[in-house]
Amino acid sequence: MIVFDLAYDVQIGVIFLSHIFLAIGKKGVLLEDIRDTDLFLYRSYKEILNMDAEIVDQDVLGLTFVCEVESLGSRREMELCPNGKYIVVDSKNREYYVNLLIQHRYVTSIA
Repeated sequence: MIVFDLAYDVQIGVIFLSHIFLAIGKKGVLLEDIRDTDLFLYRSYKEILNMDAEIVDQDVLGLTFVCEVESLGSRREMELCPNGKYIVVDSKNREYYVNLLIQHRYVTSIA
């Protein structure tokens, strides 16, 4: 546990999970790194990666390179890469899509 002195000499204890240390070390966060942090997301991402390629290529998932972000009670869409809202997730780019989701959730959004 690391203790931070934020303001007014109030200290808080923060537990850093392994994915934060990996991000700090510039290794990046991999799918297997999030298993203990968020089992639901881990299983969802694994399912996307393990789906039959033909089904994914038929755009059954209806996914693009966009994620929904909540900030101060309002929701908005955020592109995971340039022109992400126009890029359909298919069997060829789904691994890249999952990687961008992980990096956004565990690295970019907490930077």
